[in-house]
Amino acid sequence: MTELVRPWRGVSAEDRRTERRARLLEACLDVIGTDGVAATTVDRVCAEARLTKRYFYESFADLDALLLATADDLFESLRDQMGVVTLESRDSSERTHAVVTVLIDVLSGDSRRARLYVESPGHPALRLRREQAVASFTDFVASQVLPPAEPPTSEQHRLLATRLLVAGTTDLVTSWLAGDIEADRTSIIATIERIGRSV
Repeated sequence: MTELVRPWRGVSAEDRRTERRARLLEACLDVIGTDGVAATTVDRVCAEARLTKRYFYESFADLDALLLATADDLFESLRDQMGVVTLESRDSSERTHAVVTVLIDVLSGDSRRARLYVESPGHPALRLRREQAVASFTDFVASQVLPPAEPPTSEQHRLLATRLLVAGTTDLVTSWLAGDIEADRTSIIATIERIGRSV
């Protein structure tokens, strides 16, 4: 027999689960922003979200699942915003500038997301997810941002160069966000753009 779940104060059970999941994701970012990925635990996140573990496991199988969902939210947000600006841009030069600007502004605009991005390589599951994101963004940049290969037979070279561009950008931005590179926002964007024009 199926259990009947009634609305509580006019809010459905599904909406309450969705709201609790969102609170856990936000709490995860808050903990990462304060103490880093390595210090993030289920207990810390639940305390920050003011939810019991029962509600944590309602949404996530374990801590890794939460961390991956938090990273996925970041990468999906980047991809969505980049998709919008590419549609609004007139040519590849304008698209490149717009896409790089989104990357820099999203990460530098939220220190919590920046720390998640910077510290991902130190966590096995997050490292794999970021490697997958590099591959995905390589396809996106090659197909939606840069001009077609000329001549078409050089497509393989172009895809390899695009992978190098995306991976190099990831490393550069990570080091910049971590404070290992002294450069301002404008210089970082201009440097990536110049390399992008050579692909």
